[in-house]
Parts: sequence; structure tokens; C-alpha cells
Amino acid sequence: MSTTAPNSKARAWTPALEDLGLDPERVRTPADPPSARGAGSALASLAEGTAPSVGAAAILDHASRTAAPDGWLLVALDGAPSDARLAALRDALWPAWHVSVLYSATAASIERRSLDGRRTLPSNAGARGVLVAARRREIVLAPDATVAKFDKNASGWNGEPGRPGYGHFRWMRRFVADLAGDHRARRILDFGCGAGWVGIEAALASKARGGDPVLAAFDPSPEMVRITENNARSAGIARCIGRAGFGEDPPFPAAGEAPFDLLLSSGVVSFARDRRSWFDGLARGVAPGGTLVIGDIHPGSKGMLRRRRAKPLLPIREMNGMRREEARAELERRGFHFQAWSGYQLSDPVPQWNHLDATRLRGMLGPVLLAWNRRAAAQSLAHDGAGQDRFDSWVMRFVRA
Repeated sequence: MSTTAPNSKARAWTPALEDLGLDPERVRTPADPPSARGAGSALASLAEGTAPSVGAAAILDHASRTAAPDGWLLVALDGAPSDARLAALRDALWPAWHVSVLYSATAASIERRSLDGRRTLPSNAGARGVLVAARRREIVLAPDATVAKFDKNASGWNGEPGRPGYGHFRWMRRFVADLAGDHRARRILDFGCGAGWVGIEAALASKARGGDPVLAAFDPSPEMVRITENNARSAGIARCIGRAGFGEDPPFPAAGEAPFDLLLSSGVVSFARDRRSWFDGLARGVAPGGTLVIGDIHPGSKGMLRRRRAKPLLPIREMNGMRREEARAELERRGFHFQAWSGYQLSDPVPQWNHLDATRLRGMLGPVLLAWNRRAAAQSLAHDGAGQDRFDSWVMRFVRA
């Protein structure tokens, strides 16, 4: 790591630090004397020939002694490191820190890169190379940050009828709901509902079989809950109760309320900040003899592994995802009996083709890609979840003893 004079490296990156809302005088390097270290942010360097897996230990030690709980970890790299090298550094810092911003310096300016896009800072105070900026995992997954992110993106996650890709959007939700099997559940809980379509599909299936279901749904985002209630009414589900909350301390069932005959959770566990509490909350919601359907992204799929190697910036849920075997073990420890699992949503290159179809081809390939996904998912389910690495998502069914 760097042995430069106190704060000289930080001052060189002043435009980037100010973009993050940081005071360069409160950014500490390993060269600063212990008396100068305080509750701020940590800045270290990774030498050009040092493997991230080797250099990360000293960087993480410096951050643990220097950075405040809400501070940043900043790592400066000389030259023009490849995206693969930056991705390796990101992996070496995880799970303590999540890389969220990159700054690339040229002689005249600094380019900022994040998941929201790219923009140029107007000046450069003398920095060279790339500055990697990371936040603690618990900060990125904090309740306030999660609510703000979900509220901001709520309408985009609802799907829009008639647009290219909507058929595939609804099919994925229906596939998860259909894994519940031939049921007429009276009480259904969508655990982390998003726009509500998984729970709605399950409630519609129950009605089609003569049931009269009550659909309960919760999400950290009040805006998502509002969208879910609207979608349920539009779909003909007369009784839908929505609440805001998190899986670690779910709002359903509240005191005096019964657990649920059917609980569905799709794409939620990868957002869990405390997995033990999250699975405990999930288990409390299922009545004895009730059915649980859980699905999420598969971090070991062909496409996810390719993205992880090539892209230095990834959404936190892709870093925080868990394999289905891990989720199964958590549930079996809590008294659930495994029944079935399947892959769905084919991996690389199908998502890229879906994106191309939705953005440039006006849905021309949609029916073909959907048929391919449906057939592959049906084969996976029929063969006990075989070939899971072909799929970006997994789904499982359990019964509570």
C-alpha cells in the first residue's frame, strides 16, 4: 500500500471525494500517523503488480482501523486497470464492502462510473489511474437505503402490458406461483411482494379451483405496496391486504393473526441484510402443513459468473445472492420438508437477446424466446432441477411439518 505523505493522495482525488460528499482532510491513508487517524474514510493503494486477492488483506485491515461505520473505503490503482482486475478487487473486498462507484482520471478530467451511468467531473486536481469507492455492506442494505431505492424504481418493476417483454415478465411470475401445485389456499402471503404479481397469480389459481383467497403482501417500499394493491384489484382479487416491512421482521402475521396456508417469496432473499433473521421471519409466516415457494437469482449460473468476471460494478443483490442448496439447508433446519425445485429464466445469452428484442426489435423474438424458456423450465422441473447452471434463477417448494 501507499507510503505517500499524509493526505497528498487524497488531495489529488479532491474532485472525486467532493462528488462523494467527503472532506479530503478526513480521508486517511496508511501513511498517516496514528494520531491523525479518526472517524472518516479510508484511502489505500493497490500496486500495479499486486493481485487483488493478495493486496486486499492490508486494505481491509486499514479500513477496519480507520473508516467510520458510515465512511467510505477508497482504493487507488495506477495506470488503466482492466475491468477484470477491478472486478477481482471488488470480489476481494466483498462481503465487508460493496464497490459502487469508479472514478477514472485523465490529465484534464475525471469520469465517474456507477450503475446509474457515466458522467464527467469538470476538473482533475492531479489524480492518475482509477479510484474505487466502496460502502460497507450493511450501509448499502440498510432499511432507509432499500426503501429509497425501491420507491424510486417501483414503476419500472411493475411491467407494462403491451410492451415487448411483458409476456415473459408475467410468465416468470406465473411459473413461480404455479410451483405451489394444485391448491385452494385460503390465506396467501407474498413475502416481499414487489409489484405483487407472484402472489396475484397464486390467488388467481386458487380462485380458478374454487377457493376464496385472502392475499396478504408486504414490501419495504410503500410505493410497491400501493402498486400491489392496485394490481390485485385490477386482477379481480377482492381481498388484498398490503403492509410495508422487511423480511427480517415481517409485518405478517401480526400479533393475533394466523400464519398462512401458502407463502411465496420471489427474488427477495438476495436483498436480505441478515439471513438468519430473514429465514426466521419466513418460517414464522407458514402454518403447520402449509406450503412455501421460494425463488431467487442463481449466482453460479453461466451468465452470472460471466458478469461477475467482466463487470466491475454489480447490483448488491448479485453479490448477495445465495445458491439454492444454501437456502434449502436453512429451511430444513427450520422444519421444512423439501418437495421440488426447478430452474427458470435461461442464462447467457438469453437475457441479452431479451433485452435486444425489447429495445430494438419491438418484440419480434419475444414468442420464440418465451417458448424456449418455458420448455427449458418444464424440463428442469420434470428432472428434479437438473442443469441448474443453465438458469439465472431457481425456485423450490417446501411443506412445513
